[in-house]
Amino acid sequence: MRDLVITCIVTTLIWTMHAWHSGSGVWIAALASCLLGFLGGYVLCYVYHEWGHLIGARLAGGQMPLAPYAGPIIGLFDLNRHSRRQFLFLSWGGVLAYVSMMVITLVTHFAGLWGLAGAAFAVGGLAFVAQSLSVDLPQIVKVMRGANIQATSAAGANAQVILRRTWQSWIPLALAIAAYNTASA
Repeated sequence: MRDLVITCIVTTLIWTMHAWHSGSGVWIAALASCLLGFLGGYVLCYVYHEWGHLIGARLAGGQMPLAPYAGPIIGLFDLNRHSRRQFLFLSWGGVLAYVSMMVITLVTHFAGLWGLAGAAFAVGGLAFVAQSLSVDLPQIVKVMRGANIQATSAAGANAQVILRRTWQSWIPLALAIAAYNTASA
């Protein structure tokens, strides 16, 4: 229920920012549209990524609790109790969920929905996808090749690794967006 409320709030905020910017054209409305649109796309991709983890694990028989949590769902996955197959279903479930959200954010942008806020929403979604792929994919591939799940998860969940991979993924994304905007102009 909490995540449904988050989805409704984000959608309402982005629609409101689009209406404010379209109606007024003032720079503060454009700035608010960009900031809230980006944050909204990023947050919704994160929320649905975590739901993808949960659904993937449960499809493989993992008994992860469906309750409020203090961190990402992967933290609730007991590596000692669950199988490699369940871990991989959990991992790929998260990937499939945020790739699906990425498609939604791109459709939002290219359909012209929400104007500037929709473009920022698409960029926020792409930023989450770029970051998550750079963090998750190396771990998934290592586990698929037989690596120890606990060691691989601990190394990949290290805050320094996540921060480094985030910047490594966001810089090419920013360059691609700049090139796209330059070519479109």
